[in-house]
Amino acid sequence: MEKRKNETSQYFYCVVPFGKEESFGNMGMNNSQVYSVPYRVIAAVVSDSPMKDYEPTEENMRRHDAVLRKVMKEHTVVPVEFGTTIRNEGILRRLLIRGYNPIRECLRLVDNTVELGVKAVLNENVAFVDPEKGKAYASDILGSLKTGAKQTVLQDLFSDRLILNASFLVDKEAIDTFSGKVTELQKKYPALKLLYSGPWAPYNFVYVKIGMKGIEVARK
Repeated sequence: MEKRKNETSQYFYCVVPFGKEESFGNMGMNNSQVYSVPYRVIAAVVSDSPMKDYEPTEENMRRHDAVLRKVMKEHTVVPVEFGTTIRNEGILRRLLIRGYNPIRECLRLVDNTVELGVKAVLNENVAFVDPEKGKAYASDILGSLKTGAKQTVLQDLFSDRLILNASFLVDKEAIDTFSGKVTELQKKYPALKLLYSGPWAPYNFVYVKIGMKGIEVARK
């Protein structure tokens, strides 16, 4: 990689479990080069960027997610909150030093995994399902899918027609098996539409957030 100036500010995407410099191509915010900044056996994945607030527009979110997907093909990632910019590489390295141990713990937790999402929604032609029956449907779907996941997080039911909203932490090698279970459950419950998404970075299980207090590393 070409030599960079340490005073350049950077957009921060994720942390990965290897301590070397690597380039991921010119696919970052503002079409800039995405590269790693290593510290010991971890590295931040960043691209050069002006210090500014990034609006969560469709284009910005797409670019952010595209970088994560590219990196996830070969590496485990702990994602960083969207829109995080760091003033210079010196500050970035100090953040990696301070968060080193909890970041490594998070990387161990999500090693070789991805996040998959499943929502169960009443079909448009179904006017009503008895609440108790809906709970039974949701419980069966959740129980079936949890057997193929390392961890599960339940999300808010933001609609009256939504009976299940869950995120699953799944080994990369088990994605096809998990997908097959979703297909089987869709056939079992024709009154429901199962909305299946992913693979995503494991935002609902681990994340890095930079704020007024410095670096915050969280796990669920």
